[in-house]
Amino acid sequence: MRDHPKFEVQMHQQNRIRLGYDAPKARGSILMKTHYTVVLAALTGVGIGGLAVQGIHAQAKPPAYYIAEIDVTNEDLYNKQWAPKADETIKAAGGTYLVRSTDVERIDGAAPKRVLISKWDNIDKLTAWRESEAYMRTLPILDKAIRSMRSYAVEGLN
Repeated sequence: MRDHPKFEVQMHQQNRIRLGYDAPKARGSILMKTHYTVVLAALTGVGIGGLAVQGIHAQAKPPAYYIAEIDVTNEDLYNKQWAPKADETIKAAGGTYLVRSTDVERIDGAAPKRVLISKWDNIDKLTAWRESEAYMRTLPILDKAIRSMRSYAVEGLN
């Protein structure tokens, strides 16, 4: 009976009917899987995007450097009274000296008499130190010990 063409048609029709009956369930299942996949992909994208934004905000600010060019007139007052007090304020605020020297070699222009360079975690910490009450209390001593001072801050590279 299997070799008969009518049986093949009936068999084919039975399969079609069976597929037709099961197809809505299968289609709904596929649609649900598709919806879950889309929602999961969207949530994953939001999560990755959130982490990227957080990473960008969490990046550290670049280090900052404070450079001072000083012309000292009273070495004794400068070295014994002002420098130790200023050093304490710098260390307490998180700064570190990189250069403290009177040995300055001129390359172009006039060389300063003395150079101080300190490093800070970022420009905000440097500014907080410069505006701190502890540092401000040292300035009257500095004014008596120097002729002139030029200072500035620059941000470095991460």
